[in-house]
Amino acid sequence: MLIFINTRGMSETWYQTILDVAPHLSGAIALHHGSIEQELRLWVEDALHEGKLKAVVCTSSLDLGVDFRPVETVIQVGSPKGVARFLQRAGRSGHRPDDVSRIYFLPTHSLELVEAAALKQAIKDSAIESRDPMLLCFDVLIQFLGTLSISDGFVADELYQVVRSTYCFEEMTKEEWQQAMVFITTGGNALHQYDEFKKVEVDQDGVYRMHSRRLAMRHRMHIGTIVSEAMLKVKFMSGGYVGVIEEYFISRLVPGDVFTLAGRNLEFIMIKDMTALVKKSTSKKSMVPSWMGGRMPLSAKLGTVLRKKLDEAHSIKPKDEEISRLQPLFSKQMELSHVPHADELLIEQIETKDGYHLFVHTFEGRLVNEAMAAILAYRISRTQSITFSFAMNDYSFELLSDQPIPVDDSNVYELFSPDNLFADIQRSVNSTEMAKRKFRDISVIGGLVFQGFPGEQKKARHLQASASLLFKVFTEYESNNLLLRQAYQEVFDQQMEEVRLRNMLERIQQSKIVLMYPKQLTPFSFPVKVDSMRESLSSEKLEDRVKKMI
Repeated sequence: MLIFINTRGMSETWYQTILDVAPHLSGAIALHHGSIEQELRLWVEDALHEGKLKAVVCTSSLDLGVDFRPVETVIQVGSPKGVARFLQRAGRSGHRPDDVSRIYFLPTHSLELVEAAALKQAIKDSAIESRDPMLLCFDVLIQFLGTLSISDGFVADELYQVVRSTYCFEEMTKEEWQQAMVFITTGGNALHQYDEFKKVEVDQDGVYRMHSRRLAMRHRMHIGTIVSEAMLKVKFMSGGYVGVIEEYFISRLVPGDVFTLAGRNLEFIMIKDMTALVKKSTSKKSMVPSWMGGRMPLSAKLGTVLRKKLDEAHSIKPKDEEISRLQPLFSKQMELSHVPHADELLIEQIETKDGYHLFVHTFEGRLVNEAMAAILAYRISRTQSITFSFAMNDYSFELLSDQPIPVDDSNVYELFSPDNLFADIQRSVNSTEMAKRKFRDISVIGGLVFQGFPGEQKKARHLQASASLLFKVFTEYESNNLLLRQAYQEVFDQQMEEVRLRNMLERIQQSKIVLMYPKQLTPFSFPVKVDSMRESLSSEKLEDRVKKMI
């Protein structure tokens, strides 16, 4: 059996909890995710092949590229966030002739039952997400040009036709190609005074080649396009590796803190040479590491089907059992507020002792809700001075203020207008800072930033400092730089899902916006409020605070 968990942090929690509840399973279950030491991961995979393990708690690390014939059942814990991911995980089971793949969906909260109904409908309708290809990735192009230049070299005009024949670069202009040539040979307008960025030379025969042995060696060491957060190895003081952990998490720990990794409670001792030294701990309490990759948003197709499924909540006899089971929740929601139809947007304004809350239920995914919260706050602030705090999940977002929030029938459609969206995004969020973070990865792939020699890799903050300096130089002296433009474009496309956000706003303009004023938190708004409490500082446990609210 494979038990799929969406995040590495939660997989650690589930593994420990299963062992606490059923200690007799020790040795019969295992944990598998990308931050566990490779040798241990391979042992788990071999034990699965040989049928030695009854169950493995895993993340997407077992999604692809492995064939486990003994696996009979898959359990998906929590929302898979997408139809394709759910089907992919189901396909990990039933690898025998005439066998059928079997997967169970275990919701982690009530509204995920609606997602279960939406998943079944989407699979029935073959509404499966496609992977949108990346376009105009100039950092990859520059790395590719460098790789060609340290071998036989290339002729610019001939290679231009080859590159333009690919889907990724078919929209590339001749001017952008010339910019790339200037960039690899001179460093461009901003960096032409530094020899380090004059990597490629044009020989008399018109062939572009990299003659510097030092630069060629650097390039060979850093070929690749996968850039992750800086990782630190976790090693026992007595010897032996446990796995890897992201630098931003381990940097918050002080000696003596206990955290969980690879199913073990470990006491942090010190960091030495990009390695976190630990020892085993018998402490019952420990921190579960959080990883930056744990923010998968609800896919657009699953969100569309989910909104349609909410229509069934108004039916006396829903055709889906999941919707039937949720009738008490929907009845409470209707009693206090409203359950939106597929062609409606529900906005709830609620006053509590914390202040004035505005809940917007879009069912469009976390990234869209995060961007929309910032845009809405900016648009409201143009009419009056007001301060907000934000919270969001895949279904909704919340604006909280200490004064009434001026959203009513007279201005609500204007506030959700797609007009001037691009400009409002730039004004409402720190797109420059977001682009600066994205530029770090782009500059690493494009070879602008040297990552260090094997065993002596530069720390993430040093890479960020170097990339930030280059970002500032390009901004001031070469604003049309290819890599700088790419950084901003990727922020809008990937981190803010600008196209999906625009589609949502255009849909809302054709929909009915329902404004409700409940006297208390509703079943739809309650989960967002709990998420906002996770971020606030308090000496009370979250569980105790939620009980008080209930």
